[in-house]
Amino acid sequence: MKTGINYIILGLALALLSSCTYSRKFTAEYFHENETRLESIRKRYKALYEKNPFSLELKDLQLNRIGLEIHTDSVRYVYTFRTDEPYLIDTLYKYNYDVKAISELINDMQQAHCTWITNLDYYERRQRKYMVFLSVRHKKLNSFLRPEKYFTLAFFDEPQVSDEKGRLMDNEFPEQVRKINNSTFRKLKTRVFYALSKQFR
Repeated sequence: MKTGINYIILGLALALLSSCTYSRKFTAEYFHENETRLESIRKRYKALYEKNPFSLELKDLQLNRIGLEIHTDSVRYVYTFRTDEPYLIDTLYKYNYDVKAISELINDMQQAHCTWITNLDYYERRQRKYMVFLSVRHKKLNSFLRPEKYFTLAFFDEPQVSDEKGRLMDNEFPEQVRKINNSTFRKLKTRVFYALSKQFR
């Protein structure tokens, strides 16, 4: 009986180890294959955001339901559409968005399996700064041993400090790990960090 239990424990441990190894492999492969597209999404989103702030969510597994958050000085409006509904275009026109540019952005997000993009603020030396925060939902990250996880990316405008393990550190206090949405982020490039998270935002 004990032998059987030991085999089960060993099997679970090996499965978890394999899962972690595969997650790291997915991170390297996905970013390498999609880096150009992701950088293009970041640049275009940032330019659109500076003119008229918003966040975008692709809500379903098929990436056909759009969540649009429109940010104003005092109010945040949240809308949900299907990509084939005319109401999305009508709403973008209503709030003076670049319809063609956002439609192209949504299409590229679908191609890259992106589920969420937004601008997050943070402070360094009392100065307010921003990063583009992006989440990816991909079937290759699914596992029967754990809840669904998201590949989340933080794009900074300036190079960031990381430790010998590649963890994102606080620029003002380099000995402190800087967490984003309670997740520890690791270095892909000096301005790009990632985490595997249970939350997409």
